[in-house]
Amino acid sequence: MAFETTVKVTGDNVVYQFNPQLKQYALGDTGFVKNNAGSYVMKRSLEPEKGLDNAIKLKVVVDKALTGIKIKTVNPSGNATVNIFKHKQHEELEKMYRFYLNELVEREIITIK
Repeated sequence: MAFETTVKVTGDNVVYQFNPQLKQYALGDTGFVKNNAGSYVMKRSLEPEKGLDNAIKLKVVVDKALTGIKIKTVNPSGNATVNIFKHKQHEELEKMYRFYLNELVEREIITIK
């Protein structure tokens, strides 16, 4: 999956747009960590009672040039996309998902298109 300027998560009807004015320090302030490839990654558990390693996660990745973003909901191992909107616990998962993405909107990392 390539980095995009607009992203729509599987099953969601909201389209998010990357803020091209984003500064690197804003990512650190919101919990992004730089990986070996130079990209900035934020993972958040959508099932807090299970912990990060055993839960469905929200994964947000910003490329190292700060020009694009990826947003996915993934399984506990992180290797497959999960449609949380069709999950049997979709209400709880969606509540956490919206909370984390609204935080990114408030911090002006993304906007709702």
